[in-house]
Amino acid sequence: MASWWWLLARLVLWVSAAVVAALWRLWASRPRVDVPGPPALPIVGNTLHFWKVPITVGKLRDYSRQYGHLTRFYFGPTLVVMVVHPDDVQHILVTCKLVDRDPFTSRILRIFAGNSLFTLNGRTWKVHRKLINPTFHTELLESFLDAFHQGGRFLSDRLARTGGAPTLVHPPVFLAALQTIYKTAIGINPDVMIPNAMAEEEMSDAMCGVLAIFQVMLGRPWLQKKWLLRLTASGRRLLRYVRLLESLATRCIAVRSATTEAETGGTRPRLLEALVKPGGHSPLPIHEVRDELLTLKMASAETTSITVSFVLAMLALHPEWQDAARRELREVFGEDEDCLRAPSMAELNRLRVLDSIIKETLRLFPVVPAIPRVASEDLWLRGGRVLVPRGTRLAIVPYLTHRLPEFFPDPLKFDPARFLESGDGRHYPGSYLPFGLGARNCVGFPYARLQLRVFVAHVLWRFRLLPHSGWKDLDDLMLSVSMHPVKPVQVSCVPLRECPPH
Repeated sequence: MASWWWLLARLVLWVSAAVVAALWRLWASRPRVDVPGPPALPIVGNTLHFWKVPITVGKLRDYSRQYGHLTRFYFGPTLVVMVVHPDDVQHILVTCKLVDRDPFTSRILRIFAGNSLFTLNGRTWKVHRKLINPTFHTELLESFLDAFHQGGRFLSDRLARTGGAPTLVHPPVFLAALQTIYKTAIGINPDVMIPNAMAEEEMSDAMCGVLAIFQVMLGRPWLQKKWLLRLTASGRRLLRYVRLLESLATRCIAVRSATTEAETGGTRPRLLEALVKPGGHSPLPIHEVRDELLTLKMASAETTSITVSFVLAMLALHPEWQDAARRELREVFGEDEDCLRAPSMAELNRLRVLDSIIKETLRLFPVVPAIPRVASEDLWLRGGRVLVPRGTRLAIVPYLTHRLPEFFPDPLKFDPARFLESGDGRHYPGSYLPFGLGARNCVGFPYARLQLRVFVAHVLWRFRLLPHSGWKDLDDLMLSVSMHPVKPVQVSCVPLRECPPH
């Protein structure tokens, strides 16, 4: 019996030695780059630097201050270069047209987003993008304005229930945006799709759970397996939520498949109409259509809810801009006692002050903390002074780029005037990218910009915003799929006038 234990111990020892030797060979042959970065441990590299959660964007800011606009990390033997300077951003995303995401983040996102624009690369991504691009055409967006108006009224009605007490902004905006995406891009009544049993706080909490799990996976890559997620209570809860969203997307496909050609209206198809034809025919595999619908719903609702949260918080902290935006609303829409009517595209385009407030908020708090790319070939950065080898993971960080004082003087100051003074908001190339840049920019950014204006306008029309979350809380941001404060945003919405319910 003892001999068996001895043989087993020797086997474990030999296997362990072989694994360590293989890992050491990988580490010894890791790619090198002439870029400074934090000291890396053998085999694990800088992984332990990102072990403790919450991982905050402030950690990246500290590294950038210490090592400069290019910072080197190793996650195991994998080389990652953090990119901050606009010249390098422009070179990577526009000049070299790098569009492939790194496989590490794609594997994590695939757990939640399946095979969609978020996770696909190469030819498959191009096919999806070509199908989806036309569904956000200006002509179609103009037909969505009434739905944006309904979403804005729904949001302001929900905020009115708080009676002016400090309230979490994310949950009601998330539900309003989710309902709106059903009415617009999907074209199905949200009342029959969104479960009544699932409260808005539960939906918002589930989304925050996705972000928290993503954070943990950054420092613990072995958790990228669904079977490991099932071993934890939070993982099981998260996967139940994903299954619910998948089932809702499948129901949308079934509803669309049951329609006839005569029931399809408009010259330009909505997203669901472009992806699923009457009778269930589709240019894509049905599971990829499901994944695109799931991704669209979550990306749209999350982008809108987190941005509106930051906009309202900044307006509460800066009442002079709150008053300026409200004056502009009166100039454009009149002094009617009724709530803001459904706007026209021309009226929304006149809201220059409100638009500059949203742009400045997105400068300080871009929704996406990092834009991941893979160097598909050897790449020269810093004007040809630094060679980044092929296969390197690149992490472009808009949060840091947007706060460089040489491009945005006094960068921590909330100053929408910098966008008013620049007319249409043009700045140094590569210095401002809240919706990405280049061929893989956010496909829905025209939709998001219109919806943000309408939602914020509705809130300003009905409420005086008072601060609850301070600057320190707002700027303490988690590094995840999207950029949430560690402490959720709260604002007091004090009614200005009584508006009739819709």
